[in-house]
Amino acid sequence: MTHRVLQKFVLPLVVATMVGVPISTFAQGTAGPYMAAQQAERRGDVAEAARFYSRTLARDGDNVQLLERAMLNQLASGNVGEAIALARRQEALNPGHHLGVIALSADALQKRELEMVRELLGDDSPFVGQVIRAWADFSADELKLAVDQLKQIETSDANGRPGQIVGATHLGLVHAAAGDDTSAVEAFARASAMSDGGSLRLVEAHAGALARLGKTDEAVKLIEDRLAGTFGDAGLERLATDISAGDVPAPIIKTANTGAADVLYGVARLLARGQNRAVSLAYAQLAVFLDPNLTSALLLLAQIFEATQQYDEAIAAFEAIPVDAPETLSAMIGRAEALQDSGSPDAAVEALKAAVTQFPDSLEAHTSLGDLLRRESRFEEASTAYDGAVAMVGEPQPFHWALFYRRGIALERSKQWEAAEKDFRHALQLQPDQPDVLNYLGYSLVELGKKLHEAEEMIEKAVEQRPDDGYIVDSLGWVLYRFAEFDRAVEHLGRAVELRPVDPVINDHYGDALWMVGRRTEARFQWKRALSFEPEEKDADRIREKLSGGLDKVLAREREEGVPGIIGRQSENEAGNGNASDGG
Repeated sequence: MTHRVLQKFVLPLVVATMVGVPISTFAQGTAGPYMAAQQAERRGDVAEAARFYSRTLARDGDNVQLLERAMLNQLASGNVGEAIALARRQEALNPGHHLGVIALSADALQKRELEMVRELLGDDSPFVGQVIRAWADFSADELKLAVDQLKQIETSDANGRPGQIVGATHLGLVHAAAGDDTSAVEAFARASAMSDGGSLRLVEAHAGALARLGKTDEAVKLIEDRLAGTFGDAGLERLATDISAGDVPAPIIKTANTGAADVLYGVARLLARGQNRAVSLAYAQLAVFLDPNLTSALLLLAQIFEATQQYDEAIAAFEAIPVDAPETLSAMIGRAEALQDSGSPDAAVEALKAAVTQFPDSLEAHTSLGDLLRRESRFEEASTAYDGAVAMVGEPQPFHWALFYRRGIALERSKQWEAAEKDFRHALQLQPDQPDVLNYLGYSLVELGKKLHEAEEMIEKAVEQRPDDGYIVDSLGWVLYRFAEFDRAVEHLGRAVELRPVDPVINDHYGDALWMVGRRTEARFQWKRALSFEPEEKDADRIREKLSGGLDKVLAREREEGVPGIIGRQSENEAGNGNASDGG
């Protein structure tokens, strides 16, 4: 969304709902519940915030600022009826609040009070309101009014590119609902061209219209082309199969309610990317209010609850998605992630294994299981799960680099270096100069004391692309340390600590470099800092050994054990493949 559209639509709402209000603004005796409501908002606990704002309103019922915040949190927590009642009170006291007007319009549309919708959503409404009004026109058999309204949205520079995409998309949806699939396809094609292929939902609507026109091959190709850059989508895959079998899908939007729900869901998705997730929840709840079968909105609600660490609510929302819905796999994956984040990793693994069993041909299911196992440091199991995903790929495409990169990490962490290096290099063949891969492979080579010159070149390329990435800057400093270029290493490692001040490995590395340039008091300080950030136990043991006897003794011991250490550039050249090591 462009900056101008954000100012017109999002910013007034954010300011109205999130700016702190002095306690002295409210009636006496409201300070306690008001402060509790604010604390709940900061945690993202919208249900608790709604409860405390309701208490505050009981003592200060005409306070517009309290009404706004109470309405937002009631909506966000799914108490749509209570929120609409608050919106009516607010409209009487202070007409025109964006979210309040949208809530009242949704209520009027639900009751088929179409003139009320038009009255609430005047010509100066943001484009979301204009789209809802167009659907009210459609419901009132005023198709021309609806089409003209949506064409105006599509062509208006004031709405920015996102508004134009929404206008074209809903113009296509209105045409499709009216039985004019030829015009629908034209509008969907324009929306797709403006949005670099469009959302999966746009592709679903576009392919369906093509299929209803008898253009089966074109519909299937549209889906296949869109899926070619993803790890798959169960809903679109099923649609392609149905169309190929001769099943002609109905329009995805047939009524004003479902049309309005669709645009509200789109706004909710957009706002979910920002910090004000309560507003996103509110729009998603209104979408479900208008269309209880909009499972994509139910999934978004669950995902936002997960993102705000409301795990019980998230798990319940994921479980509420029907087992035959297109979003079933996404819901199973989301539920597993919520279980993991809430401290139930074993249950999470079992949930994803069930997903793989239910969707054995899903690349996303296998990859998600691998990702979860990798996060749990179950690296051998993770690599096996990734094996299942790789086996499904066939001819790898450029976007598959991430799959080989992830499996490479699992292999490297499970001490299968040769296989890991092969995957990393395969990832770079698919996506040359990808900074994450360059850094991980380069750093791993440094740790192994192998091919240090190549490792340095890789890490330098990564730093060029991401100069403010503390992990990558640390890798460059560490390879310089291994080359015994300690002054340069101190410079880069110090910068890495600035970028990632609480990372135990980076602080440890900086301490080692400081020791080698004679700044030993500072080195001990960095090692103590590293310990305070809870490093892995093997790293913690090494740090304690350094604090006890100094780095020199640790390096001497490691040299005797054959552990790769500090190596000069000339020494590596003489070693050929970089396997030589020197304790320094």
